[in-house]
Amino acid sequence: MTLERLRAPHVLVAALCVGLALPLAAPLGGRWLAMLAGLLAVAAPFASGRRRLLAATGALVLAGAWWGDARLASLDASALEGRVDESALARVEVTGPARHGLFALRVPVRVLRFDRLTLNEPARLELPLERAPPQGAVLQVVATVERPRTAGEAGDFDEAAYLARQGVHVILRAGWYRELGRRDGLPGAVDRLRHRLARSIAPGLEGGRGALVAGVVLGEDEKLSEPLRDDFRASGLYHLLAVSGQNVAYVVFGVLLFAWLAGIPRWAGHVGALTGVLGYTCAVGWQPSVVRAGVAGTLASLAWLAARPSDRWYFWLVGAAVLLAVNPYSLLEPGFQLSFAAVAGIFLLVPRTGRRLEGTPLPRVLREVLSVSLACGLVTAPILWFQFGSIPVYSILANALAFPVVAPLLGLALVCAALDPVLPSAALALAWVNGWLAAYLAWCARAVGNLPHAEATSLRALLVIVGCVALAWTAARIRPPRATRLAALGLVTAVLLVAWRPPLPAGGSALPPPTGLRVTFIDVGQGDAALLQVPEGAVLVDQGTSEAEVADELSALGIRRLDALVLTHPQRDHVGGAADVLARVDVGFVLDPGLESTSEDRDEALSAAAERGVPVVTAGAGRRYRLGRLELEILWPDGPGPPGGDPNDRAIVLMATYGTTDVLLTADAESHVLLPLRLAEVEVLKVPHHGSADERLPALLDETSPRVAVISVGRSNSYGHPAPSTIAALDAEAGVAVYRTDRDGDVVVESDGSRLTVRAGG
Repeated sequence: MTLERLRAPHVLVAALCVGLALPLAAPLGGRWLAMLAGLLAVAAPFASGRRRLLAATGALVLAGAWWGDARLASLDASALEGRVDESALARVEVTGPARHGLFALRVPVRVLRFDRLTLNEPARLELPLERAPPQGAVLQVVATVERPRTAGEAGDFDEAAYLARQGVHVILRAGWYRELGRRDGLPGAVDRLRHRLARSIAPGLEGGRGALVAGVVLGEDEKLSEPLRDDFRASGLYHLLAVSGQNVAYVVFGVLLFAWLAGIPRWAGHVGALTGVLGYTCAVGWQPSVVRAGVAGTLASLAWLAARPSDRWYFWLVGAAVLLAVNPYSLLEPGFQLSFAAVAGIFLLVPRTGRRLEGTPLPRVLREVLSVSLACGLVTAPILWFQFGSIPVYSILANALAFPVVAPLLGLALVCAALDPVLPSAALALAWVNGWLAAYLAWCARAVGNLPHAEATSLRALLVIVGCVALAWTAARIRPPRATRLAALGLVTAVLLVAWRPPLPAGGSALPPPTGLRVTFIDVGQGDAALLQVPEGAVLVDQGTSEAEVADELSALGIRRLDALVLTHPQRDHVGGAADVLARVDVGFVLDPGLESTSEDRDEALSAAAERGVPVVTAGAGRRYRLGRLELEILWPDGPGPPGGDPNDRAIVLMATYGTTDVLLTADAESHVLLPLRLAEVEVLKVPHHGSADERLPALLDETSPRVAVISVGRSNSYGHPAPSTIAALDAEAGVAVYRTDRDGDVVVESDGSRLTVRAGG
């Protein structure tokens, strides 16, 4: 009977979780479930022993299924789904922070009114890249209702299914907004708390360091550069940016420690811990790991206050029940699966792993870190493979390196938040220290994330990992003598070297990530390809011929993703390699001039974009796109032009601006096209049309006064490029440094926004 009483709460909460998840398998009828649940609940008190537990378990399964079915019906309902393609005046309230895309903002909102329809429906609001509305703002917009894109329309990512699991079924696209006020009540108080916390956790910290502190404390990763986010994923440290449950544990520990130091009674400390957990959970938002840890922290404090024993498995189950009761679709989300699997792994495996490591010379703290990292890595690996098709290989190493700074970084951030209103100078000093901790954490992610094969993305790599883990586990269990252990280590090393060789570079040399603007004029022979990189991402303007194998060059340069791919005009020496790039590199969108004249290479590129679900945007003069501090402005063309015209005269002309540095990318548009655009002075000029003869080039040079001129041209080409007249005009221009890809190879121009450096032969 004692055992039954001990396990009964676990069984009952688990039964509720099972019931809440059942409607995910198939829709269930609500009324008969409620009736059966009620009958079993009434019968349970009259039963005895195991029958009572069985009746109560059945009642909770049925009650959970009834509630889950009702919640799914509510989440799947949408009044706006029937208004697709309609435009009207709408009133919305912002429910979370905005996320910046390359050419639009995405804002989570709750629609209060659309035209004459009064609503309370979640949606996503898409706005131009301007000032983002703050969380909690009530906005008025003229919006068009659109459906989210499916997997076939947006590459491998099914945006429609992802948003539907959150109860979001439409996108509202608007060109402007007017702020009417702020929401009030409890949501308004939560908004103010989050705003105050975001403003005070890292006072004075700008750029990547401040963004990383906000990522660790609040889970705001949108201000981090895309390469750094990729490094956190590849290294196995991304859980630090998702507000893991340990953050809540640190909040509880910090409040209790403060209460102890201040001589406050322990019961008051636990009340303070409850308040801190509630406030932090509300400020961070509805994230599975936070809610789970918040429930556990709350129940632990309540158990102490009530003088009742605490049980971690019971807290784990209650956390799952809370999340599933609010949204049964949570069970399908990677965040839910990873969070609960990791904690279960810690409960089950850490004690056993710790005992295995006790005989080693490792310090106790390091043994604990390794035990936790190994347990979490093992149990989450299948989920990562299933959800994302990749597994971070060196996550144990990364977590061991990062461990010393995670708790201090979070603690200092929360102390800064407490001190900023009363002692701002002390908060600034602590934030400065925290900035160095954030820099070290970023270094850990970059160092480990850029190791060879940091992510296992193939079946062969997965089998090698499994084999090495099995071999190491076997060696640890049989406790062989030192010689046998060394032989096992040698075998593991041989397997890694033979079965998992790093690929040979395809030319070029990988540079460290840019700290400012980096423009690489890639040597593609007789053709064009210019790679623009900033810490937030990369854009490739033209792709040379197919023989130039620009996709291999991008791989050698460490480029895994392009935010945009620009097809300046449909000629083979500019877009011949585009289809290969689209097939092998993740691309945000394609920018195309939309000319009536076409080519087989351009058609292949557009077909590859369609197959991968990459949007194709038609270029138009005056449009601007922003990527971090980099602004791309389309200067030309102003339309498709007359049929049968020269595609060179309608090629996309781009001005790339970073601080006070301007880079003019002219493609094959010559001076008769460029001079009427009334260009300003620039620092870098891509000489038009591979340096072909251009009688008005001196006037163009006088107008733009470049400091650096780059000619993208092939060795011993049959066109005679660059023309002698072009070389003479460049030589006559005072203060311009001329580089040629046929002689200098790749030409790399870097700028911090004001100063300029050039490296040739890279």
